Amino acid sequence: MFEKDPRTFSPEYKNLSPEQKAMVKLEITLTNFFKNFDKSMSRWERMIYPMLVVVGVLGLSGFYLIYNVTTDMHTLTEQVDPRMEDNLQSMSKHMGQLTQNIQIMTQQITILVERVDSMEQHIATMDGNIGALAVDVGNMKQNVGLMTVNIADMNQAMRTMTVNTGFMSRDINQMGRPMDFMNSFTPW
Repeated sequence: MFEKDPRTFSPEYKNLSPEQKAMVKLEITLTNFFKNFDKSMSRWERMIYPMLVVVGVLGLSGFYLIYNVTTDMHTLTEQVDPRMEDNLQSMSKHMGQLTQNIQIMTQQITILVERVDSMEQHIATMDGNIGALAVDVGNMKQNVGLMTVNIADMNQAMRTMTVNTGFMSRDINQMGRPMDFMNSFTPW
């Protein structure tokens, strides 16, 4: 892009500072951009103006058709049923009541949604509490396990103490024999 521009080959360009060369390149780039932009805009203008005319014609024909349909419907209702206007007013009244009922239903649904949101928050809180309870039950299980180990150790100590007490009682009995022997010799 810069290689084809004659400004980059001039001797004055070679004597410029780097900042000035950058400004010249920016000018070249912007010039090319605006040329290309003008070309593309002229292409778009060739497409958009005819499209605007077509859309305008379609819009006018649509309004013309709607006007003719409403005129024909008015003529048709007058010829088919002379009480059509009364019936349409009654239908309009019922539609108003239906609209009010839909508004009430919408309010009720809004209240329901709020309550479901509140219930969702309570369920989230309950879920957190159940998680905390599960942690506490896990800790309690661990403590019961430790208590079971301690009771087993205590049972073992009791068995050892029972065995030792048996040995002590046998030793005391054996200690008493020499005393009996000595008592047998004393005259009292």
